[in-house]
Amino acid sequence: MSFTDYAFEKMMDLYNNHSDECGSQIASAHPDKKPTDCITYVINVLTYAFEKDGRKSVAQKVAKLGNKGTELGAYLVNDQKWTGIYYNPDVNHPRDGNSEHPFSRKKALESKQYYTIPISYWLINYRPTPKTDANYKSFTALGGSNDSTELDETQLEMVKKVKFAYGVSRGGRHTWLYSLGKIFEVHWDRIGADLYEATKLEDFAWLSGALVVPPDALAAAKLDQSWFDTVLDLLVRGLAQAAQSPAH
Repeated sequence: MSFTDYAFEKMMDLYNNHSDECGSQIASAHPDKKPTDCITYVINVLTYAFEKDGRKSVAQKVAKLGNKGTELGAYLVNDQKWTGIYYNPDVNHPRDGNSEHPFSRKKALESKQYYTIPISYWLINYRPTPKTDANYKSFTALGGSNDSTELDETQLEMVKKVKFAYGVSRGGRHTWLYSLGKIFEVHWDRIGADLYEATKLEDFAWLSGALVVPPDALAAAKLDQSWFDTVLDLLVRGLAQAAQSPAH
């Protein structure tokens, strides 16, 4: 079995079998349960997979980085040759109306990083916010467009082929796991059937961040680098045009 196979196996085992766990925020009310939360889920899966793959020292390092999701992502990219993918379902008009998402897009373009995580691929505009949405707004000062965002599902369909990845949102405030188009996460204030949840990526409420993909999962997915390079070029040109606009 490969690293990704081990990780997928453990991810699904915990997702399907967690009667002995509860969210860490309510652990005091359930002393008979093991506390868990979003990063604990991630660490449990990654350490298991690295150990099964014969890399115990890496598993130990991963366990120590559990207090900061972005540092863990940066370590996996820089030291373990994983690949960072920036995701944002609408780079111009986030459906929660929060400027964090166009800001993270702008910073990722400028630095080629999501916080400290190096970015190589772009997964964007796969669920544009309709103009009829109550939160619809433009962030032109951050390089966004006033125009409606055009739907582009090409990148999404490619990333849906990725069997396993680690994910981080809002600079590490939330961490999660990913497989074949779905987000797998733990809620720290829940128990029972609601403790773990699987959500389609396009429906995920945390609207920008990074997926970090192990080498074997990336190779198996056969992502088209040329398409992502085209997307990046369009983003860079759009940002440059916005900076030169008299409106700014």
